Amino acid sequence: MDDKSVGQNIEKNITEIKKSTLGFYLIAFIIVAVMIYFVVSDSWGGNQENQISVEGSTFYDTGNQILVDNSGRPYVILFSTTWCSHCQWIADTFDSLAAENFSSQINLQHWEIDIGDNTLTSWTETEVPQEILNIYKKYNPEGSIPTFVFGGKYIRIGNGYERQGDLNAEMNDFKLIIGKLIE
Repeated sequence: MDDKSVGQNIEKNITEIKKSTLGFYLIAFIIVAVMIYFVVSDSWGGNQENQISVEGSTFYDTGNQILVDNSGRPYVILFSTTWCSHCQWIADTFDSLAAENFSSQINLQHWEIDIGDNTLTSWTETEVPQEILNIYKKYNPEGSIPTFVFGGKYIRIGNGYERQGDLNAEMNDFKLIIGKLIE
C-alpha cells in the first residue's frame, strides 16, 4: 500500500467513526426523549397548581363547581381516539359504566375525538359538539389522551392503573369519583 491509499483508508475510517458516533448520540437522544415523555405522561398533564389529589383516587379535584347538563346530571366524559392503545385499554371498562345502577344519574359520554363519535350512542356522530370540545380544551389544553372529565370537578389525564394492568382498580376509581359527584 502506498501512502496515498493509507491516508484514504484512515480518512474513510475516521468518517465511519464519526458517523457511528453521531448515530450513537442520536439514538441516545431519542431514548432519553422517549423516557422523558413517558415520565411526564404518567404524571398529571395539566396545570397542577390549583388541583388537589383526591384521597384514594388517581383523579384530581379542580376545585370547580360540578358541570351538569340541562337535566342537572353531572357530565362524566372520556376523551379518546381510535388509534390510542391506552384509550383502547380503558374503553370497555369506562363504557361499562352505562350498565351501572347510577348511570341514569350521570351524563356519560365517550368521545373519540379523531372521528367525532360518542361510542355510547346507538348512532355514529361525525363531530364532537363544540360545548363538549370546549370542556376537553378547558381541562386539557395540551390535548393529551385519554382524558377523563368527571363533572369538571374531577379530572385525570391518562390511565391510573394501566401499568399494573388493573381494570378493576380503574372501575373502582371511576365509581369512587362518580359517588362524589352524585352524593
